[in-house]
Amino acid sequence: MYLLRTAQCQSKPPMFGDYEAQRHWQEVTVNLPLSDWYRNTTDNDLLYWGLDYPPLTALHSKLLGHVAGAVNPSWVELHGSRGEESYEHKIFMRVSVLLSELVHLTPLFLLLSPTSCPLPALFLLAITPSQPLIDHGHFQYNSISLGLTLLAVLALKHSWICTGSAMFSLALNYKQMSLYHALPFFFYILGPRYNTWPGVREVVKVGVTVVLTFALCWFPFVSSAGDVLTRMFPFNRGLFEDKVANFWCSISVLVKVREIFSRVVLVRSALFFTLVSVLPSQILLFRESSPHKFILALTNSALGFFLFSFHVHEKTILIPLTTVVLLYNDKRANAQTNEQSSPLLVSLPAVWFTVIATFSMWPLLLKDGLSVMYVAGMGLYLTTAHIVFKNQLSNRTVLLFYLSVLGCISLHFLEIFIAPPERYPYIYPTLNSLYSAGHFALFFCYFNYRQIIDL
Repeated sequence: MYLLRTAQCQSKPPMFGDYEAQRHWQEVTVNLPLSDWYRNTTDNDLLYWGLDYPPLTALHSKLLGHVAGAVNPSWVELHGSRGEESYEHKIFMRVSVLLSELVHLTPLFLLLSPTSCPLPALFLLAITPSQPLIDHGHFQYNSISLGLTLLAVLALKHSWICTGSAMFSLALNYKQMSLYHALPFFFYILGPRYNTWPGVREVVKVGVTVVLTFALCWFPFVSSAGDVLTRMFPFNRGLFEDKVANFWCSISVLVKVREIFSRVVLVRSALFFTLVSVLPSQILLFRESSPHKFILALTNSALGFFLFSFHVHEKTILIPLTTVVLLYNDKRANAQTNEQSSPLLVSLPAVWFTVIATFSMWPLLLKDGLSVMYVAGMGLYLTTAHIVFKNQLSNRTVLLFYLSVLGCISLHFLEIFIAPPERYPYIYPTLNSLYSAGHFALFFCYFNYRQIIDL
């Protein structure tokens, strides 16, 4: 279904959508000198899907571009390949995304092995709709950066701290949004080691590993490093994008902060609120370090960044979701949620978060023509979740989950059957944003609470 569907914004010039962005980066990196990849030139119009991710994304695009050029040179022909939408090229691009999923799924299933994770949890994990909808529908390669982050978590689980540091450094150099997870990695590695000489030596090794990994990634871009950084952190693009379910978009319904305050004030405010929200959980991780608290700290950091940082996109919710799914077999959550003698086989908070995360991206998915895929993916996921939880309806938390899902469905039906008022044409994306943001705020409090009380 994902392999053969229409590309996002197909046949809609002049931009054609994110599918064209990925193809265009292959065109640029194959045909132009490296020094021009991030620079506005006659042959590289940055207003037409200019590269705005770190060096590894560019190098990955170049690799795919060479493969594409070997199959059919017209797919990456400079200027002449714009809007390429042939059936054969679509197959090539979709296969490349499927292959990139291996980077994500391999560490995920190693972290949640069948021996430690119940079968219902593994099945729900396998049919989680959010990332396939973005990577195969909206069309991106998020699975690579998220997979590298999970490889880093897997390495640290086995105490391979230098390997883990290298993997996470590669994630940072593939997508800068991996910074959402940077603080927990720093404090988890430093916490148990800063006060002993053997530990300090290990930290020094980690530092050398990180510096060497960054040097390896950035060495070809030394002469254009300024251009790369400017493209990576585009503060001129605004506080948030579209109707994202975070703090800034929510308060903008009542207070038009983007009109009242200057960009400098908004950047500083976003930085302040982000640090205030995430530092408590990171200090706790520094003082009380364990693999379980590490997962919770990763979730709290990413969710804090999503809620409060500058220029957040709807699809960025995939970053906290990456570590939330590692809690699918969280027996502590099940023990706290369960009020019956029969245990829950899957962590209800993790499933609940997955549903709301996918729902929060509905306005983006609708704009991309992914409504059928969304309904199919969410329908399968919710049906399976119902089979897992249907015998626990007397549990108040499970009942709240059902009411929350009913709220999502109700908003969808309102959007289908009642046209928005002329005065408020964007009322449904706004309601989606507010409803999701309220959930994320509660999840943020919950996961922070869990990090405090869990052993």
